[in-house]
Amino acid sequence: RASWPVGDVAHKLGERWNHTAAGDKQPYEKKAAKLKEKYEKDIAAYRAKGKPDAAKKGVVKAEKSKQKTEEEGDEKEEDEEDNDDE
Repeated sequence: RASWPVGDVAHKLGERWNHTAAGDKQPYEKKAAKLKEKYEKDIAAYRAKGKPDAAKKGVVKAEKSKQKTEEEGDEKEEDEEDNDDE
């Protein structure tokens, strides 16, 4: 079993592709173009749809974090008030 580094394999494949006749490349290039078009449609639909669940999670996390910070601040103020009485 021969073990070639990935970079060497990619380099060799690139050389072979560059020396391949245009007619032989055509079916692969057509398929690549169709897949690219599908990808662009899919990604546009995904972006238009958005991620409402993730957005809600972010809001909830932010609210919890803010609430925790406020609670910690309230505790510090109470401690300071207690120390002022002494």
